[in-house]
Amino acid sequence: MFKKELLEKDVLNRIHWDEKFNPAEFTVCYVDRFSMRLTEVAFTDVQLDGDYIVVDGSAIPVHRIRQIKHKGSVVWAKRKI
Repeated sequence: MFKKELLEKDVLNRIHWDEKFNPAEFTVCYVDRFSMRLTEVAFTDVQLDGDYIVVDGSAIPVHRIRQIKHKGSVVWAKRKI
């Protein structure tokens, strides 16, 4: 669905602004800084703010996003360098 070379921010903006996509069908998976576990949150519960996503009042840098899912299937994953 998304090209692997796209950055997290590009994918988030496309989901947010492209009328072809229903944001309610997407989830964002990021590494929680404290538990060091992958945390999933509905895209509709995420607020985009520059290089951050805001979840429940906490600003999370987009570089901590590891996957984006559509209806449970991974459609974008951070490439490993």
